[in-house]
Amino acid sequence: MKKLIYIYGTIVLFTACNKRLDLDPLSNASEATYFRNPEEAGVGLNAVYATLPGERDFWKDCSSDNSIMTNAWGEGGLGFINQGSQQASDTYLREEYVGAYGNIRRALYYLTKLTPIDFGANAALKTRYEAEARFVLAMWYFRLVEHFGDVPLIVEQPVLLDESKIPRSPKQQVLEYALQCVNFSAANLPTSYSGSDNGRITKAAALMLRANIYLYMASWEKFHNNNNNVEYWQNAANAADSVVALNQYTLVANYASQFTAAANNANSEIILARQYVKDLVTHMLPTLASPGGVGAIGGGWAAFCPTRDLIDSYECTDGRSIRTSPLYNVNRPYENRDRRLTQTFMLPGIPVKRPDGSMTPFSPHPSSGMPERIGNEGGGGKTGYMYLKFNDLETITPERSFINWPIYRYAETLLILAEALNEANPGDARIKTSLDLVRQRAGLPVVDPSIITNQDAVRNIIRNERRHEFVAEHKRYFDILRWKIAEDVLNTPAFGINSNVSDPTGDYNAPKILAQQRKFTAPLMYLWPIPQSVIDANNLIIQNAGW
Repeated sequence: MKKLIYIYGTIVLFTACNKRLDLDPLSNASEATYFRNPEEAGVGLNAVYATLPGERDFWKDCSSDNSIMTNAWGEGGLGFINQGSQQASDTYLREEYVGAYGNIRRALYYLTKLTPIDFGANAALKTRYEAEARFVLAMWYFRLVEHFGDVPLIVEQPVLLDESKIPRSPKQQVLEYALQCVNFSAANLPTSYSGSDNGRITKAAALMLRANIYLYMASWEKFHNNNNNVEYWQNAANAADSVVALNQYTLVANYASQFTAAANNANSEIILARQYVKDLVTHMLPTLASPGGVGAIGGGWAAFCPTRDLIDSYECTDGRSIRTSPLYNVNRPYENRDRRLTQTFMLPGIPVKRPDGSMTPFSPHPSSGMPERIGNEGGGGKTGYMYLKFNDLETITPERSFINWPIYRYAETLLILAEALNEANPGDARIKTSLDLVRQRAGLPVVDPSIITNQDAVRNIIRNERRHEFVAEHKRYFDILRWKIAEDVLNTPAFGINSNVSDPTGDYNAPKILAQQRKFTAPLMYLWPIPQSVIDANNLIIQNAGW
């Protein structure tokens, strides 16, 4: 489905829409005159869309084993998560918790104002507006559960979180409410839009949220509670399969092409994206993802850096790891590898564009003297690797990027289908079909038919595919939590490039630069602490165990 520009930003909302509308701010829940007719209801819904997750989710991949932050205190202390030093008083935790409830309150407030409006003969439009808002409501409750477990469940009437005296509800109850909302959305949203409505939430997006909720529920039951609930897995598979059955989405041929501004309005793979608009609604991911001395401006911050473990985890084109493949060459380590490796990262020795227009090798070793060198306060990272994904070095002023942020892609549909079926019905033919589509685009061999009934082997393939397919899209952290492997992958140090400049770049046995010590205490850290300020304001809120 081709996505056209749909303006989500509230600033754009009130400048681009009818100037005569004297609408009160949506955040002011005490005002009864925010909107009063169908036209104004449509305008008001834009402010609900403005809460969809956006480019800040890129930062959050640093909570996982994929990436680290150059300065842990950035984003209110987000970088402390994978170091195991987060506290209930951290700004980032409060922003995640209180921000989610602010978004929930906005959606609920919209629904209360929508209800009394008479749409006349166009009642179907009113139902669609409700379905769009309920999708957003479900999304934020789901994310709260992923982070905090049991959370207060506020339904139908918006209240201020700090003024409420509502205890935590069991997460199962919260997820059931989220599923009620998303089921309503799936039943009442169109499969596509036309004209200026393209880019809105569709039936497929609702099905993807349903699939993700059931995938979480099934994973937690199996890997945390030792209870394999086949019904949950099957429900996740059914939701993903329903997206496939729509026959509206396909994988784009070039993985990297999805993450450019040129693809914003012409992308068959994106199911839902937070959209940005040139010169109006922009972000600064290229500045954050780039080191100094690289790109059109050369003023990158190197805010987050991929880890050596992630780089080394990409397969060779024979489907084997770099430790077992005869194709791997320590002197040319990026040849004969998964295509996504060079499409996702800036890698040592690979030419990059400089501010003067020249193309010279990326040289991050501390001895290089280049702006991108590790440890350089003017834009050096910590590992020697940086990002190309979401990073247009050619045409976009770094702090004015308008590359859309994908929330759901068809690749995720296929990988959810494969994962859920592998757990519910190992050997199902759709597992191989789905995996093969994703792997072939990456230049990897199809799954060996002889192992398709080997649940453990296929599970490992699926997990590796998810890791590499969704780098920086804020999927990996939630994956390692639900699979209960965070205690394994986050209890090892994060390394960077080889420390001796004379060692071959790809020699994985050579000494490496230590980028970060990491720690994960199980089971404590599988849930975040409730922010202390929330507990102080509401004595009915009980802290998660151990925090």
